[in-house]
Amino acid sequence: MKPIPINAARKIAETYGYDQIIIISRKIGDDGGEHCTTYGRDKAHCAAAARIGDFLKYKVMGWVKEQVT
Repeated sequence: MKPIPINAARKIAETYGYDQIIIISRKIGDDGGEHCTTYGRDKAHCAAAARIGDFLKYKVMGWVKEQVT
């Protein structure tokens, strides 16, 4: 399982004409995991996509935020 790069999200945005892209990826099984990639066409859209990604990760999917020490 490899993380989906931001460049892939940017390509989707450019190809299909979107301002923001949020990709949630899951691999099921013992070697599984989850990943979130976000992209915005400018700083404001980037921040909005990141907020949406965080909401989905932490509020919907139940990810646990790492504590910074």
